[in-house]
Amino acid sequence: MAEPLPTIEDQIVIFTLDELKYAIPLHSVKRVIHAVEIRFLPEAPEIISGIIDLQGQLIPVVNIRKRFGLADREISLDDQIIIADTGKREVAIVVDTVSGVSDVSAVPMKEAGKILPYAKHLKGVAKINDELILIYNLEQFLSLDEEKQLEKALKTKKK
Repeated sequence: MAEPLPTIEDQIVIFTLDELKYAIPLHSVKRVIHAVEIRFLPEAPEIISGIIDLQGQLIPVVNIRKRFGLADREISLDDQIIIADTGKREVAIVVDTVSGVSDVSAVPMKEAGKILPYAKHLKGVAKINDELILIYNLEQFLSLDEEKQLEKALKTKKK
């Protein structure tokens, strides 16, 4: 009997931040672009670095480094930006590199809550090719208060 083909829910996009590997579900990724100018967004939550204009659409840039407790740094021309759908809105995530897509259907995944202190933002941890991959949960990244504050800041910017 043939093994079932992996579905899009079984696939992740792997990226790096300071040599650590992270991932988000492939079905959430809209596109990956090269680094662009990030503009300041007044009154945005602290976790938002600013906004980018992508073909006339203003997209908030989430500072994933701040959320994960990593050292903040200036954006580099070599950085990449993942445009992703959180279920509520599209967001931009600045990463060092996007290394590709991987299938996790046959990979045992451990629940992140038992392993990492910031685990409420992670779906789980998988080991692929002897490397630990932290799988990021987009739906839980922004708190309700951060969502409300961001919505208000974006409405103010559009006026």
